[in-house]
Amino acid sequence: LALIDPRHSCTRCGAPFGDLLCTECSVEGSSSAMAEALDRCLACAVYTHPLPRIIKAYKDAGERRLAPYLAELLYDTALHAQAAAPDRLGGVLSGADAVVFVPATAAAFRRRGFDHMEAIARPFCGLSGVPLLDALVKYGHGDQRELGREERRERARGMYETVEDVRGRRLLLIDDVITTGATMAAASAELKRAGAAAVDGLAIARVW
Repeated sequence: LALIDPRHSCTRCGAPFGDLLCTECSVEGSSSAMAEALDRCLACAVYTHPLPRIIKAYKDAGERRLAPYLAELLYDTALHAQAAAPDRLGGVLSGADAVVFVPATAAAFRRRGFDHMEAIARPFCGLSGVPLLDALVKYGHGDQRELGREERRERARGMYETVEDVRGRRLLLIDDVITTGATMAAASAELKRAGAAAVDGLAIARVW
């Protein structure tokens, strides 16, 4: 895996090189929505071989047995970030009141037969001791892999609804892949609209 060093990653979007300037989060860049919605963001590795094959096998080829291993990967990423970069990512896990996962749409759930992030979130919470809060519902068409940046951002608007009480809570929002950040930004913005005190993002992979 092409691991991302939390001492040098962009805390806004999880990009691997952001301690000086992340080009996607610059003033004239296009990740401002993500920067405004998420308090901090962290990703385990760059979305390059072998992660695309692993994630596709898990989500679309029935390899559900990978869920606990992906959960452990996320858990180790958060633990390492807290220890290696406490000034930047301290408390990203230990300071969370609850873990929220980015949910699948109803259509994706029917197609796959399971919610891929819920299946990761449950063992992740078992490892971390942070309670799981199934707080979000996702509407519309969920597969955005063929969409461009602007299309992803436009589709993500209004896609989520908060269905649990998140008022005053510090949340850790987990997902599998950050591509443009539109999904994380929209989900985080909805959680904050519902009263969350803070939302940090944690993902397995960051497209770069």
